[in-house]
Parts: sequence; C-alpha cells; structure tokens
Amino acid sequence: MGTGFKGMHPASTFVFFVFTFVFSMLTSHPLLLGISFFCAFIYDVKLRGKRVVSYFFTALLPLSVLIALFNFLFSHYGVTVLFEIRGIDFTLESLIYGLIFSVKTTATLLWLDCFNEIVTGDKIIYLFGRVSPKLALVVSMVLRFIPLIRAQSEDIANAERGIGIATESGKLRGRLRSTARRLSVLVSWTLERGIDTSDSMSARGYGLRGRTSYNSYVFSVRDAAVLILSVFATIAGMFVNSSLTASYNPKTEIDLPDAFSLVLMLFLAFIMLLPIITDLREERKWSISKLKS
Repeated sequence: MGTGFKGMHPASTFVFFVFTFVFSMLTSHPLLLGISFFCAFIYDVKLRGKRVVSYFFTALLPLSVLIALFNFLFSHYGVTVLFEIRGIDFTLESLIYGLIFSVKTTATLLWLDCFNEIVTGDKIIYLFGRVSPKLALVVSMVLRFIPLIRAQSEDIANAERGIGIATESGKLRGRLRSTARRLSVLVSWTLERGIDTSDSMSARGYGLRGRTSYNSYVFSVRDAAVLILSVFATIAGMFVNSSLTASYNPKTEIDLPDAFSLVLMLFLAFIMLLPIITDLREERKWSISKLKS
C-alpha cells in the first residue's frame, strides 16, 4: 500500500489530484501557474528523484519551447508588434500567452506524473470497478503501461546498441529510421500486453455480476481531512481564478493580488504541498521510532 500520502485512501488522493488538474488547466494567471508548477515539480522530485530533472530537460522543456514558438508563429493577435514579415505581425501578446500555455501544460504533466506514482491501477479499479468495470480496467492498464513503456523503450535501445543497429547520432534520416523502428516494436509489444492482460482479467472473472474482491483500504479521519481540504481548495481555486484575471488579447492585462487573494494563494500552496508535508512527517516518525528502538 505504501506509506505517507501514497498510503492514504484512494478516494482522498484521487480527489486531490482532480483538484490539481482542474486548477492547473483552468488558470491563466502567472502567479497561480507558478504555484502549481513549483509544487508539482518538487513533489515529483520527491517521488522519483533525479529522473524528474532528466525528464524535465529532455521532454518537458523542449515541449514548452515548441508550444510557445508555435503560438508565437501562428497566432497573430495582440497590439504590441515585435516585428513584421511579409505583412504578418508577430506580437508580444502571442509570445506571452504561448509561454503561459506552455507552463500550464508542463504543470499539468508534472501533476500527471505524480498521479501515476500515487494512484496506481489497483486503486483505479477499487474506485471505479463497480461503476464501470471496463473503463476502470482500461484506465488502470494505461496508467500501468506508462512506466512499462519507458522501461521497454530503454530495453529496445539497449538491444539495438548490442547488435549494432542503433542510430542515435549522425544523419537525421538514420535517426528517424531508428525511432520509427523502436516505435513499431513498442506498439506491437503494447498491443500484445494489452491482449494478455485482458484475457487474464477475463479468466479471473473480472466484471462478472456478483464477483467480490478483497481490499485493505480503510477510510480514516486523516483521509477525510485531505478529501475535505481538497474540495475546499477547488472552491478557493475557482474563486481566486475569478478574482485574479489575466488577459492576453488584445493586450496583456494581469491583475495584482489583494490581501484576500494572497491568503487564498497561500492556502492553495499549502494544499498542493500537503503530500510532501505528509511524506516528511511520516519519514520523521519512522526515523524517530528507529532511534528509540
């Protein structure tokens, strides 16, 4: 089951991540996005360590730059013209909103990475297995396949290096051919694993009416507190989003927070840091118990 935030009831952790997803996707204010990004990044580092730094610089940062450039090159709204090419205005507003949207996307993906570490496939089946068994199985398989695909991709790359057919440097055509070959193997492997998993669950009677299952989840007072705080944070996030507006068309207008908005922002930051606080308290409790023993 795990300890700390990972060991909490699936309902509490699921509602918490729903709050983080909704908040990150709906807000466009740079301060609110900065809070979401910062909390998601440090929690992901807490969960996965140095791999997150590599993931950020090799995947998320290039994706963010690509999103910002795409919006800047193909969206031409705004009144502050930076330069003009063949009658097309390239504006500061489109560049700023591209950066804002890239931060929003990055924060959401980081929270999704944390979600994948905390809310495992068995928790998804526990939460939604009785409501929609097929949907719960598909979602749990997708979440399970994300780390498996990463590991399988590394295995394929190592195998290609071992037999001397890997092309990670040199001409672009060779690298594209190597990437396409690896993607083809991954797709075939994923389909085979999906069929095997589906047949296995069907053989065990998954989804049959009247089938029972064992779980050891206990809804405690701490779980109720986290769930209630997540609901309150969702309401506070909706309120602060309506009071702190940010517009990027036709010109950039960003509201500055007042005292009440600052209090709400601190509350939201505390809720987003709650998993880290929970894990640190759990680690401190275990270290003290080890010293006493």
